Amino acid sequence: MASRRERRLWWISLVSLPVLLAGDYAINAWRDATEYMLRSELRVHQVTDGQTFAKATWALNQTRVIGDGRDTKITFPGQMRLLVVRLSAKAEEEIGDSWTQCQFALEDPTGRRWLPLDFILSGDISRDLDPKATPVDGCGAVSRQPPAKGASALIEEKFIVPAEAIPTLSAQLSFRSTRPDALSIPLGLK
Repeated sequence: MASRRERRLWWISLVSLPVLLAGDYAINAWRDATEYMLRSELRVHQVTDGQTFAKATWALNQTRVIGDGRDTKITFPGQMRLLVVRLSAKAEEEIGDSWTQCQFALEDPTGRRWLPLDFILSGDISRDLDPKATPVDGCGAVSRQPPAKGASALIEEKFIVPAEAIPTLSAQLSFRSTRPDALSIPLGLK
């Protein structure tokens, strides 16, 4: 038979379990809310020549609009278009963990945002557009193996966007180490 002390410790541990669980939920909710605030309330900075962001110099490498019949024979129904955006980055310093939790999106002046297609669909589209070319990695893949100091990297993401928004879009890039600051690069498409 259990001693009085053992029963008392058992009751104390049983009563403390809900308190510990509530504390764990509260801490995780606070962390999630903080991370959400950092992701949603960005201070956007327009890119300028030679500007360093997250220990690299960024530039718009290529943009393609697919679905209106101009770039390829592919046409999309309605007013939706596939937009392929490629950024180049030259590492000015050792990047290390500066590129973790990469977030790449498109935004128009009214605040509407478009997130990229998932990496599986993006890879399939790359193979369909040019079967002989090696697909360029997206933001998440490149952030896991950033370039060494002095080396360059390409990041390519694909978006489905309405045709009327294309002339006003800019690419926004941020990392956990830079938030709430984000880099904005106008696409300059017509």
